[in-house]
Amino acid sequence: MTSEDMALIQAYAAEQSEAAFATIVSRHVGLVHSAALRQLRDAHLAQDVTQAVFLILARKAAVLSPDTVLSGWLYRTTLFACADVRRREARRQQREQEALMEASIDAQPSDTQTVWNQLAPVLEDAMTRLRDRDRDALVLRFFENKSMKEIAYTLGLEERTAQKRVQRALEKLRGSFARRGITFSAALISSAIAANSVSAAPASVNALAVAAAGRHATESTNVIIRGALKAMVWAKLKFVLSVGTAALLLGVATIGVTQWSPKLAAAPTNDLAALAPASPGPAALIVVGLLASDAPEPIEALAEQTKNNLVARGWDADHVEILSGKVTREQILQKLRGFAGSTHDEIWLVLLGQCSKAQGGVPAFQVAGPRLTAPDLKAALDAIPGRQFVFIGTGNAGGFLPLLRDERRTVLSATQAEGEPDQPRFLPAWVKEFAATPKAPLAEIAARAEADVSEQCKQGNMAQSEHAQLADPATGKILDAPFGVSLATNQPAVEK
Repeated sequence: MTSEDMALIQAYAAEQSEAAFATIVSRHVGLVHSAALRQLRDAHLAQDVTQAVFLILARKAAVLSPDTVLSGWLYRTTLFACADVRRREARRQQREQEALMEASIDAQPSDTQTVWNQLAPVLEDAMTRLRDRDRDALVLRFFENKSMKEIAYTLGLEERTAQKRVQRALEKLRGSFARRGITFSAALISSAIAANSVSAAPASVNALAVAAAGRHATESTNVIIRGALKAMVWAKLKFVLSVGTAALLLGVATIGVTQWSPKLAAAPTNDLAALAPASPGPAALIVVGLLASDAPEPIEALAEQTKNNLVARGWDADHVEILSGKVTREQILQKLRGFAGSTHDEIWLVLLGQCSKAQGGVPAFQVAGPRLTAPDLKAALDAIPGRQFVFIGTGNAGGFLPLLRDERRTVLSATQAEGEPDQPRFLPAWVKEFAATPKAPLAEIAARAEADVSEQCKQGNMAQSEHAQLADPATGKILDAPFGVSLATNQPAVEK
């Protein structure tokens, strides 16, 4: 959330400051009420939902994460509350409310109003289907009419990256409308939403929302609160459970890999499929750094599954450590320094979370406090003997490859370039393929994961926005997928 919102929330949580809570309400009550009214088409129900949402905020103020986008959180909570209300409303009542709303539309609307009349009945359903980070971006841009500079500040992104996120999210929303037979350009959709999605809430609604600071509610409002909280917990649980079975259906991801080459004179430089046998007595460090607010639990689950995969590969579970929570740069470097004097002949480092750039444009892994930069990693890894595998399972990770490349080190990045997804879909695909064949060569696992998500992209008729690449340190060449691996025969392809 913005620093101002955070200060107000903290003031309320610490001091029960009704003035601070009232300020929060005045800023966001229009967004909540408009979204509720759009879904429920009933002023009284929308009023109840608005009060319920701010009561939930009052109860959760003390536990909200400092990086929460408050407007996105409120909008998401409104969706959960309204979904529960709709389940308890009769179909006949819903049809009557919709007919009443349609009857109130002006006889000769403008072009933007015509678009809005078609979008409004299905807008929230389409928004519900977006990932949290995409929904937050659209709420900030078109519901709150924030500038790209303000969005970038709120989301902790560079302005160019924030603009790309908004554009991608808008395109996903347009595709969702198109599947319902509503075909408008992204420009028309954005104009209609920006002009109509939020209107001033009635004074009575504002007063009830402010009263939520006292945490008192009618029985009907308490029913909504219980239903919304239950829906929020269930949605989070379903998201965690779906990672292992549905990750490849979420989209396309690509990879950049730097593959080590053992010092065998007779081995061809393109023989990538046979370069990663499991070595005796290896050790691994799996790090979960700062996470995007939309899906921290699945990343934790993927870290655990990676450890299980390594055990299935033949590793001692006691030699595989997961470092998570409030991880710092110094903690990671201290763990790596511990490997420098070890007898392990193979070391794995798996970084999961988010990447960005540190001062001077240097690639960096985001952790609590100072970021872990690529030069930090290189210095620590260069001091460790034996073979190494480094997987940067984050977005914007391609910049690590040229800096970490070494003849005894494999460096796999889940994305190649800046501006690619913060939580790349290649990560769950890689974990899935690793679990399927835990003792397979690393290049083969990577190639199969990339092939899986690419095929899903084709079947889903989705544009492939990222680019799989392999940097071979033995030749200095950058190879495209499948990185010299012939998946049909499990043998390396012959480079011509």
